[in-house]
Amino acid sequence: MANKLISDDIFGKQFFAKYYLVILGVILLTVTSKISIPFFPIAMTLQTLIVYFISSFMGIFGFYSVLIYLILGTLGLPLFTNGGGLEYLASPMYGFLYGMVLASFVISYILKKSLKINLTKISVAILSGTFTIYFFGVCHLSFFIGFKEAFMIGFLPLIYSELFKAILAIVMVYGLLLKVNKK
Repeated sequence: MANKLISDDIFGKQFFAKYYLVILGVILLTVTSKISIPFFPIAMTLQTLIVYFISSFMGIFGFYSVLIYLILGTLGLPLFTNGGGLEYLASPMYGFLYGMVLASFVISYILKKSLKINLTKISVAILSGTFTIYFFGVCHLSFFIGFKEAFMIGFLPLIYSELFKAILAIVMVYGLLLKVNKK
């Protein structure tokens, strides 16, 4: 099962299957960016749940989805919570966006290098992704308001909901893995 993606068992290894999964990942990220609970200065969305799921489920193709999402939103398509455009590069929340790209790479890399994917490896990968998003998000935010304020505003109020989303993603991916392995 080395370097095998869960999505390979469900959708196959054909190019167009991967292409459509990448597009589906971008669509899911866009839709979940619009579902938000307002916090200042960073809105809590369901995007990270999708990042965790597609990066675990699709591997490097999940990373491509998140990267394409970030590029298209930065170029001006209204994919992000509050729209899109180059002005996002200078916004306090942009660190969380590029943190999602890096997290998706981390998750797919950890699971790709695993000889056998199990609950522990899925958990380590997704929690590493969570750390990556918040590390870059808080660091970027700290350039605007200082590290202490960034930690107090961009981490503490969101960490419990983020851990809930991470656990939910772990359960979803592991459940899907069990289902696929029964076939």
